[in-house]
Amino acid sequence: MLHQGIILREGQVTKTIYNLIRDKRYEDVIECIVNLGEAANTRAGLSTLAYCYYYAQKYEEASTCYEQLCTLVPKVQKYKFYYAQSLYQAGIFGDALKILKQIVDNDELKEQCLQLQSAILYSSEDFAGAQSVLNQRTVGTADTLNDEGCLLYQADQYESAVQRFNTALQVGGFNPLIAYNLALSHFRKKEKTQAIDYTAEIVERGIRNHPELGIGAQIDTDGSARSVGNPITMALSGITQALNLKAAIEYSENNDLLDTVEAAREALLDLPPRAESELDPVTLHNIALTDPQGTVAGLRKLAFLLELGPPACPRETFANLLLICCKHEMYETAADILAEHTDLTYKYLSQYLYELLDALITAQASPELAEKKLGVLASSLAGKLRSLAAKVQEVRSTTDQNALRNALKDYENALELYLPVVMARAWISWRDDDFIGAEREFRSSAEFCSENPVWRLNAGHVLFMQGDKYKEASAFYEPIIRQHGDDIMSVSAAVLANLCVSYIMTFQNEEAEELMRRVEKAEELKGNMGKQYHHLCIVNLVVGTLYCAKSNYEFGLSRIAHALEGGSGARLYADTWLHVKRCILSLLAGMAKQNIILPNPAIQEVMNFLKSCEVNGLFTPANVYSASEEAPAEPLTIGLEARKLRLLLIKLSEYENE
Repeated sequence: MLHQGIILREGQVTKTIYNLIRDKRYEDVIECIVNLGEAANTRAGLSTLAYCYYYAQKYEEASTCYEQLCTLVPKVQKYKFYYAQSLYQAGIFGDALKILKQIVDNDELKEQCLQLQSAILYSSEDFAGAQSVLNQRTVGTADTLNDEGCLLYQADQYESAVQRFNTALQVGGFNPLIAYNLALSHFRKKEKTQAIDYTAEIVERGIRNHPELGIGAQIDTDGSARSVGNPITMALSGITQALNLKAAIEYSENNDLLDTVEAAREALLDLPPRAESELDPVTLHNIALTDPQGTVAGLRKLAFLLELGPPACPRETFANLLLICCKHEMYETAADILAEHTDLTYKYLSQYLYELLDALITAQASPELAEKKLGVLASSLAGKLRSLAAKVQEVRSTTDQNALRNALKDYENALELYLPVVMARAWISWRDDDFIGAEREFRSSAEFCSENPVWRLNAGHVLFMQGDKYKEASAFYEPIIRQHGDDIMSVSAAVLANLCVSYIMTFQNEEAEELMRRVEKAEELKGNMGKQYHHLCIVNLVVGTLYCAKSNYEFGLSRIAHALEGGSGARLYADTWLHVKRCILSLLAGMAKQNIILPNPAIQEVMNFLKSCEVNGLFTPANVYSASEEAPAEPLTIGLEARKLRLLLIKLSEYENE
């Protein structure tokens, strides 16, 4: 007999099938047994088929086979356990619990049944029931300690959870899944160094023990590596869990100075290569948050996960979907999602997060009401912060270091909640160009937030936008540069550009030139290492725009042309083109009103620059579309817009020379 290139010789069938199982070729075994006819309905055939379905992660098919085995040989209790186990893996929790109740009195299987029962209850979010079952299990085993740690973690008792997971590793030896639980608990305790250490160990062991998983192959092949599927070894190795946690740690840095999304995306690229349809829900969720295809693609993935519902859908999906909608000003969409999923609102959103999101959505219709809601929330949190600050000072006078650590942690947690409220209140003023009102909000929150880098960054932006407080803005930007003195490329290009402008506007041209030289030198160095940065391009664009705004178009447009390498195309895209055409249109308006006269050589340079943009941007979209906007089928290109601008410049130049 021949099945997909596998020869089943008479008298060698069993040997061949067991060799295939040894080689973990479960799909081939399934194909062979299914095609053996009646042999597939025997006890041996069904048992082998069920085993292979389970390890091929086809749990519903495995449960069907085990159900048939339970009917065929009802006295074999192990089949009932495997039946319940398959149902659990398939997410059919109710039926799995019913089967387990039939064999819970079996002494040989009692511990395994209790372990599976507590896992089912935990997955069903019946934590009290899981604890009740856990109390009946053997004390001190690695599995029991791990499950105790999971329940403590769920109750936000992270310190106790860490102790349980550590003990479980000591009792049972290294287990990547327990090590992942330990890393996750450290992450929740904001002990990111320890969390990274454990994830690194899991990944290192995975690379060493499972080279067939192709860990890191996506980076080596620019994302074109062949899918390895979802072998059971991947689930047991903890690789996907560890790398997803690493991505979450990078993403949660919450620092506008660093590209945390890019760092998280790089961590996800280390995952074993799989097709999108093969991804587990957590990986799909994290890819949605860092999706290089844009916000809309990410939102679609999150919406898909939300439709799956628990237990497949990660708990964070609902909150992240709403937060991303608000981040990209899709407030109506956020309001619709809240209205459609009121049950999830109370289940997955804290009272604090609900109030914050509600205020942001309300701000679209009534800024005054939103400000009132945020004011109540800010006042409550400020009072809590003052109380916690007093407690920290009180504990400092004692010698209890543990109490001091806990008091500081409570204060930091409260500050973490307070900062987004401050930013939301400042944003309402910023949105209406009320920068003085935004500054007022920053000053009122300086008591608690003045040392926070995100707060300092945005306070600097608010001062910068007022146009007459460049000196004060510099005082906020300069410490950021000093903090990253060894790697200036890790500083946001916007900060570098704003600081250059602040220097120029306060007649510190030498400092501005020195900063630009540092950026240029660092960018060249990074470029030699194969990394591409556009920091100097952005700085030159902003400086050029500044000079154009001051009517020095000759110098301003030369800086802009230099920023885009003469329009050669490498740095010519919708974002940079926006600055170019604004300045060109401003020049054309001034020439039309005869307020601006540009020397012929300068006009010729602008002509040449636009011609280069026309050639190199012929197929490059000219406009940026937000997540809520739909791009036209045939969008305008930079090449077409550059041609129109050049034509207008020719006409105005001819008019002036008449």
